[in-house]
Amino acid sequence: MGTKAEEAAGGAKTTGLVDHVIDYIYRHVADERLRPGARLPSETTISVTLGVSRPVVREAMRTLAATGLVEMAVGKRATIVPVDGEMLSRVIGNALLTGQADTRNILEMRRGVEITMVALAAERRSDADAAELQKIVREMATKLGNAKRYAELDLQLHARLARATGNPLYTLLIDAFRQLIAASMLEGIERWSASPELKRVQDLHENIVAAVVARDPAAAAGAMAQHFDDALIKILAPIVAGEPAA
Repeated sequence: MGTKAEEAAGGAKTTGLVDHVIDYIYRHVADERLRPGARLPSETTISVTLGVSRPVVREAMRTLAATGLVEMAVGKRATIVPVDGEMLSRVIGNALLTGQADTRNILEMRRGVEITMVALAAERRSDADAAELQKIVREMATKLGNAKRYAELDLQLHARLARATGNPLYTLLIDAFRQLIAASMLEGIERWSASPELKRVQDLHENIVAAVVARDPAAAAGAMAQHFDDALIKILAPIVAGEPAA
């Protein structure tokens, strides 16, 4: 059995080899312009190419799988996978869990992101986007007394606005944010469902959609800013502040 210093040196060497394999795979993906569904070289091929052991290659693959770049399956070569908001959601969730951020921080970030997002949606939306946004907001108007369904539709609306920008990164961001605030949003809507406040929220949603359909970026951005300032934050403020539910 080796000394602690030898074991530490061996561990550092292995870590260095794993990092070397990871760098090689990143370069390979970039150089070959691999896209979702493409397969990486086999563990054996990478092992021979780099002169490292297969366990080292396998550990590198596991690390990349954890980042969401590849998917591994027994007996098959690793495959490039489509990105989603799960990884970012996990990072933000960890920040919330450990007290490094709170719901108000998320709302402030969403506000900035979604104001720009909705302006782009107004410029770039397709006829199909416009029709779907109008369909969602019409159903929302009929669900003011159903907090759970209203919250689901609210999330769908923001996700569709993200898609309408044609920029996949907005979809990733909204997906990550919405998973984290869904429960708080539902609680807030339930609290306000019997008051005029929720009708005000609905009016703002309708204003946002109307501006996007009219291809008016300035009006869309203004309506989204008002949505966060005058509606969403009002609903969530008691929750963010830690006040007990009524």
